[in-house]
Amino acid sequence: MYWEPDEGQTRSRLTPTGWRALHRAAAETLDPRSALTHRALAADRPDPELAVALEDAAVDGLAPDAELDVPTRQLLVWAADLSGDRSERERRLLLAAMHDVYSGELGDDDLWTRVESLPPSPLRYCALAGRALHEDRLGAAAFHLRAARRALAGTGPPAEPEAIAVIETVEASVACRMARGRTAVDAAAKALIAESRDAVRVATAQRLLLVGKAYTDGPREVLQAIGSEDAPDAEAGVTPSKSAASTPQLRFRLRNAGLLLLRGECRVLAGDLKAGARDLADVARSYGTHSGQPDRLRALEWLAITHFLLGSWQEADSSLDGVEAFGGDTAGQALRAMFATVRGEAPAPDGTRSAPAYRRTSGSAHPDTLVMAAYADVVAMLSSRRHGEILTTINWLTSEAAGLEDAPAKFAPLLLPVYVEAAVESGARAASELGLAQLRALAQHVPSLAVAAHRLTGRLAEHRHDLVAADREYEAGLLAAETRAQVPPLHLAQLKFSHGRLLCVLGRTSLGLARLQQAEDDFTTLGALAFARNCAQDRSGVIRGLTRGPDVALTEREATVAGLAASGLTNRQVATELMISAKAVEYHLRKIYRKLGVSTRSELASRWPG
Repeated sequence: MYWEPDEGQTRSRLTPTGWRALHRAAAETLDPRSALTHRALAADRPDPELAVALEDAAVDGLAPDAELDVPTRQLLVWAADLSGDRSERERRLLLAAMHDVYSGELGDDDLWTRVESLPPSPLRYCALAGRALHEDRLGAAAFHLRAARRALAGTGPPAEPEAIAVIETVEASVACRMARGRTAVDAAAKALIAESRDAVRVATAQRLLLVGKAYTDGPREVLQAIGSEDAPDAEAGVTPSKSAASTPQLRFRLRNAGLLLLRGECRVLAGDLKAGARDLADVARSYGTHSGQPDRLRALEWLAITHFLLGSWQEADSSLDGVEAFGGDTAGQALRAMFATVRGEAPAPDGTRSAPAYRRTSGSAHPDTLVMAAYADVVAMLSSRRHGEILTTINWLTSEAAGLEDAPAKFAPLLLPVYVEAAVESGARAASELGLAQLRALAQHVPSLAVAAHRLTGRLAEHRHDLVAADREYEAGLLAAETRAQVPPLHLAQLKFSHGRLLCVLGRTSLGLARLQQAEDDFTTLGALAFARNCAQDRSGVIRGLTRGPDVALTEREATVAGLAASGLTNRQVATELMISAKAVEYHLRKIYRKLGVSTRSELASRWPG
């Protein structure tokens, strides 16, 4: 039996004694486990047996009565209040505080006031470290964690396994917050080895282990560990059936929005953009009225990036609306500025005039947040062809001075294509070759990067004057776009742009102009007007070059030779490309010079389109 009266009105009509009687009556109609909550609310004196039952229910990871949806923290507070022994009361209060930390939401000010009044102990220091971490006081968190280890050492051997497990769990949490992947993995592993009957803490350590692995091993390893089974309807708070989760620990895992957020992030980084978007949207919805919850804001930031890659930019705008409503240390402002720049509505951020977004963000911001802001900045710079600033930004991100630890490596699937393009276009040969090798290796496991890898390999071949190889890479990229799922529309439009320019240089002007027009149309449809303007300028240059000399009529072979020579190739290199003799190249060039009215290669380059 269960009913949902208006609690405020009911309380106003009942005395405390009557209220307890109401719960006592409800407890008598339910099975023993479901009755625990009502028994706790009906109690008016210490009850050690009930306190034990409440603690057992809490450490199982689920409230005894799902309809009441009581946090495990509250069960432990009730257990503490019903304890007959002072030491047991203090222990359960500290355990309640740790469950508050594990939940990610510090929701009971009275509990923390009581915790602060307790005598020093390893668990008390761990609780204070967890609270400081949630309040972004990283220095205080580290201080309390060191104090917890000192207090544990002071207790003498043998150390209590549960205290060790809690300390290592908090250590892993601090490491994840600072993007120190290896430290997080090591601490979480130690926490899982230690004996513990607290399923909530175990599940938290499991999640932290996976968060650490996202930094050290990459998204694929994490996805294999988490699995692809659908999470429950977080918005409705539905608990999975016993067939889906036969143990309390697993049921807790599936209901954990933090784990779903991690899976969404890893799916995006692994190139499964649509599945990642579904996970992230589920996380955002799961918090309901808790709109400012950090995990919800982070999910919305990731969702904005995912929709950017998918080309669904209106959905990205909606996600950013949810982020900006709460401000704070988020990447939302930088992402909004990125969209404005790419859409041609605002200039790209200028690092020479003001600090870029990733440096303006508060020093207490999560390293992942800073990398997101930097990613937004470099994409905006890319639309303005500010390749040197992109290299400066990404080089800073990966430097020790940035202090971002393993976060930049985690975001490699997002940052690497932008970095390689900037290196190639800036003529940074060593950086181009190294970055491109990494990108091609990554594209083997992240199918959505295949088109970008082919395009940038082609661009590097162009800079080496190997135009045949460049054309081959662009054709391979177009084929990959047809066979690979979830290729970002922006990547495909960029490929058509690069290929169109090359075709014009090779003298296949009609096809090249058509390809450039396709790219411009794709950019415009997407809303990337800054890229579309660049494309239109290059296409107009080709057309102007073709119409400068109305009496000029180059043959197809002459046009090809002219394009190669104008791109900077020597006669011998042109001959190698076309598999003809150097003398044949000289013959064609004399005819070309005469028809165009030029006498040098530099004049030819100035006259030739592309």
